[in-house]
Amino acid sequence: MKKFRIMLQNLKNNRNLRNGMLFTLFSFLNNGFSFVITLIMGRFILPDSYGQLSMFTTMISFFSIFICLGTNGFIGVEYFKSEKEKVCRLINVTIMSTFFVYLILIVSIFTFSTQLSNLMGIKLEFQFYAVSVCLLQILQYILMDIWRLEEKVISYGILTTTGVLLNLILTVVFVVGIHWDWEGRAYAHIISCLVLGIASVYILFKKQYLRKTLPSKYEVVESLKFGVPLIPHSMSFWVRQGADRYIINYFITQAAVGLFSFAYNFANIIQMIGNAFNASNSVNIYKILSSDDVNKQTKVQKECKLLIIIYICITMLIFLGGYIFIPIIFPKYEASVVFLFPLCIGAMFQCFYLAYVNILFFYKCSKNLMYITFCVSLFHLFLSFWVTRYGVVYTSYVIVISNGIIAALVYFYSKRLLHMHSNYN
Repeated sequence: MKKFRIMLQNLKNNRNLRNGMLFTLFSFLNNGFSFVITLIMGRFILPDSYGQLSMFTTMISFFSIFICLGTNGFIGVEYFKSEKEKVCRLINVTIMSTFFVYLILIVSIFTFSTQLSNLMGIKLEFQFYAVSVCLLQILQYILMDIWRLEEKVISYGILTTTGVLLNLILTVVFVVGIHWDWEGRAYAHIISCLVLGIASVYILFKKQYLRKTLPSKYEVVESLKFGVPLIPHSMSFWVRQGADRYIINYFITQAAVGLFSFAYNFANIIQMIGNAFNASNSVNIYKILSSDDVNKQTKVQKECKLLIIIYICITMLIFLGGYIFIPIIFPKYEASVVFLFPLCIGAMFQCFYLAYVNILFFYKCSKNLMYITFCVSLFHLFLSFWVTRYGVVYTSYVIVISNGIIAALVYFYSKRLLHMHSNYN
């Protein structure tokens, strides 16, 4: 009993866990609004339209890989080591990289619009919207990262919740009120990103993080050296989470894409919670590893193990909830339940990866991470092409295999890094 009370007290005093719970609370609130959006789409559009919407959102995630050349991640790595002036210069590196890539992507989609339309099934208008959403999201992500690093959980939560709530309201108006089918959902997403992007720029100016200060050549090079190797890494992530939809569309039907995407989005609640905890966990890991504490490696390992236990429990709850309630609430998508178990396990493995990958980021091992994820994703792509023709359920288990391998490799590599730096210190 005494040990139990001590454990509860330790949990109560655990700042990382407390912040993680707050991030998760906002994540649940946001997911609640997102669930209502899913309910609306499940009630008012057919699986075929849901598949087309999924193609649009997958295109956004694809362009997001390149939009800032991965330079935004370097802001968090350097935040606790640098003065505010340098952080401002690193933010400017990200903004300049974003606008440079944005112009290249705009020229590309207008040049190859026909080919892209045939490949992705999306009209030129929505290709342009997809690229523009990526630009607006980067501005929002910079502000969110600053608030996350400052541990201003409430401000972070209000911003994200406002975006999802606005998205919900506009979705109701466009899909339910005006009957714009999947395009209404797309327009709702575009407008909410525009509003939050403008608001983010205003707040960053007010907080004096946006200044007329040019980064040095060294800072530009360091940001790119960190970020560019992450592009193949992010690309490999997209292959494992986005390319499957195009493969399913090629071998089966767009309606099958809709059913798979619906189950994937439900299972993705697990990953959303993982991302919420990671928003706090990454800050805590950077702070611990930046300290002079002789036991910092052990502390980091304990934090990660606690998160693993939490993720296992969450996965069980989400799977059981989906298995019971999807046939009742979404009868049009009852056939998607067969994909739910493997997709939940795949999302759980992705959370395991999130628990340990920040260790690699801190020690600037992004290039090695790229090798891991890129090689496994090539294997994923090959396996998906091979098995999808026999049924979408096999595609779901491909996700389990690839995410499991990556999580295991990142875990063992992070342990090696901690051991190596522990001996060095």
